[in-house]
Parts: sequence; structure tokens; C-alpha cells
Amino acid sequence: MFTEIRTLKNLFCVAVVAVFSLIAGCGGGDDPSPSPPDDNDAPGTHPIVCIIVFLATGGTTCGDSSDSPPQSSAPQPSPPPAPSSSSGPLLHANEEFEPNGDLANANLPSSATRNTPDQTVGWVVAGSINDVTDITDAYAFTPNQTRGYHLSLCPPEGSTCSGNSEIDTLTAFFRVLDQDGNVLLTSEADTDDGNRHRTTFDAGVLYYLTVDAGDTMGVTVDYRLFVFEIQ
Repeated sequence: MFTEIRTLKNLFCVAVVAVFSLIAGCGGGDDPSPSPPDDNDAPGTHPIVCIIVFLATGGTTCGDSSDSPPQSSAPQPSPPPAPSSSSGPLLHANEEFEPNGDLANANLPSSATRNTPDQTVGWVVAGSINDVTDITDAYAFTPNQTRGYHLSLCPPEGSTCSGNSEIDTLTAFFRVLDQDGNVLLTSEADTDDGNRHRTTFDAGVLYYLTVDAGDTMGVTVDYRLFVFEIQ
């Protein structure tokens, strides 16, 4: 169908060119001087030029090319890659609130929700203790997976918590207790690992974590307690 339309267009174009060529060649008159161009006239194409272009392009220049098949659309950009879990654990931030000085009044920190199956999650709580007025802060925690966990007691927000920058165990320490209040782990007076430990928690089991004041010299000490999964 496209070929037939193009052939008819080409024949029409040849006829039009031939007519204009005859008119241009047979024009008479006594004044051989051409009229000056009018600025209002639209620019055109000389018939001889049209014939040359027509022959050079195989008969596709004269007439429009609306019968050509449409060009394919540009490819759509690829979707962004899924977030990587290699940047570290996803933590939910919590704030301590009183009273939480014993296991019966333990705060219940919220943990982050994983976005991908291999992402590690956990929580961090910001609190403060004082060896005179606020000796213990208690937290309750029930993991939903059996796996290893990282625990650390660090300075407040804005301070680093890596290497040996945790709070000195003489100032404050943490403990892990089972649901009956038995101590499973403590960082008190630990000169090897200090306030940074790894342990395993079982899924569906209630654990308590406490932050206990050592010798704060009567001064309130701010802290961050980190609890998160490890690979």
C-alpha cells in the first residue's frame, strides 16, 4: 500500500515539475530583465533543482513522507537498584523515659523493620544515669529471630562510638538478664571488651538489658545503648 501511494506521488511530482519547466522555458516578452525579488514572496525551489534532487533521492524528495513508518520511541531509563544492606544495620531510635529503675518498669524499645531479607536491624536508646539519683535504667527485649547481636554502651549523640570510644565501664556498664532476672552477661569491670560485646539471643524469649551507674561522681551521664543484629 505504501509503495503504490509513493509511486502516485512520484508521478504527480514529475508532472508538476514538467509543467513548471515548460512555463519557465517558454516565457516571452520584450524585456529580458528579471523582476526584482519581492520580500513578501516565500522562498521556492527552481524546477531544475527539484528534478535533480528528485532523481538523486530516488523519487522520495518531492511530496511529504507521512507514509513512512513511525520511529520507535526512546528506551525508558532503568529503575534504580534496590538499597544495599552493606551500609550497616537499620536502627530505630528510642528515648528513655522514667520510671524504669527496675525490671517491672522496664521500657520497651522498638526495633527497626527490615526492608530486605538480608538486612540487619536493631534499636538504639538514648538515656541518662546518675550514681545518686538514677542508678539503673531497665529495658525489655524479645527478638523475633535467633541470631547474634551486637551490644554497646556509647556516649550521647554527636560523639563517636567505634574502637575504644565507648563509655568507660567504671562510669557505667550494661547487663543482660533472662526473664527471671538472672544475669547472663555484664560489662562491669570488663577490661578486655569494655562496653562492647557480642552475644546470641533466642527468638521469642524475653530478655532484659540494664544500664547501671558506676562512679559518676554525682554527675548525670548521658548514653546511647545499641542493640542490633550481626551477620
